[in-house]
Amino acid sequence: MIQISKILHDVPIFRMLGKDSIDFIVERLKFKTYDANHTICKIGDPGDTMYIIISGSVDIIIEDKSGNEQVVASSGSGDYFGEMALLTGEPRSATVRTKEPSEMFLLVQKDFDVILEKFPSISLSMSKVVSKRLRETLSRATELPSKGIKDAGPTGSLEETPLIDLINFCESNSLTGTLTITNDGNNGVFTYQKGEVVSIKMGDKSDDAALDELLKWDKGNFEIKSKPLTLDSKKEAQSKDTKKVLIVNNSLVVRKLIERAFRSLGYDVATAENVEKSKSAIGQSVPDIVITDVKLSDGLGLDLCKTIREDNNIPFIFLADDSVKSEFNNELKSLGKAELTKTHEVSEIVKLVENML
Repeated sequence: MIQISKILHDVPIFRMLGKDSIDFIVERLKFKTYDANHTICKIGDPGDTMYIIISGSVDIIIEDKSGNEQVVASSGSGDYFGEMALLTGEPRSATVRTKEPSEMFLLVQKDFDVILEKFPSISLSMSKVVSKRLRETLSRATELPSKGIKDAGPTGSLEETPLIDLINFCESNSLTGTLTITNDGNNGVFTYQKGEVVSIKMGDKSDDAALDELLKWDKGNFEIKSKPLTLDSKKEAQSKDTKKVLIVNNSLVVRKLIERAFRSLGYDVATAENVEKSKSAIGQSVPDIVITDVKLSDGLGLDLCKTIREDNNIPFIFLADDSVKSEFNNELKSLGKAELTKTHEVSEIVKLVENML
């Protein structure tokens, strides 16, 4: 659960929480899948759920006064939305629609209320201020001229919407794309990746110098363009040599997080929740490597390894922590082609797999 805990720590309202509090939240997450072009929530809907994207991507959409839709940002795996609605209870200020088949973790209002009761350190008052500012920024964006909206994004004048508000808007909505400022023939371009500034270009100025200059502009025009999220072409195409990974774990959260990491690297991934189902999965397609928890709901990962090794000498990686390592180290040595993780970090698991294959 380490990786989902890290994602939660990136959510502003959860940053002040400790490990026990985060683990308590993780246990209350629900898993759900969505087809492409599915509207998850609409402007005006009750704000009673927070979403964390496991895989896939979504568009964040607002409307101008004429009701024209504007895609103001795109979010992908590891991103989240709807957290402020849990705090304020206000209706949704944007529509969110899937761009492709997507998987998400959901935290609903009733579970969030339990969390607030158990861990009152989450500051409601501070978060309500953040929510209010975000809603004001979104409101300003909906008043922008609709000309060119279909092919671009929000456009307008710096006199109506100051640059600092535009920067806040792009960050709050996890923009992947550009914010372009023009004034008397001069251009400044902010490039964003998931709400973070990648670069600020203005002539031959450095990023810092360009920002200092642009912040002085109180006249001119702006245009926000969102860029679709795309997979690296090397990861998108699966070759004949694609390696197969089987992930066996009691926890759906853990399975999904590890699966997402390996699919993004081009692996063919299957999952199973226990020994019995993993045997069935191997019967259908023999993997190149198995990643399994040491203790499963219906047996031990070591016993699974021994059973599989009767027919296939498949490498195994066992997920464990310091509390159980001493019990299994000696037995692992006798197995051969088996490794025990030092942590539950996905990056470590990936490294072990690549080294073993």
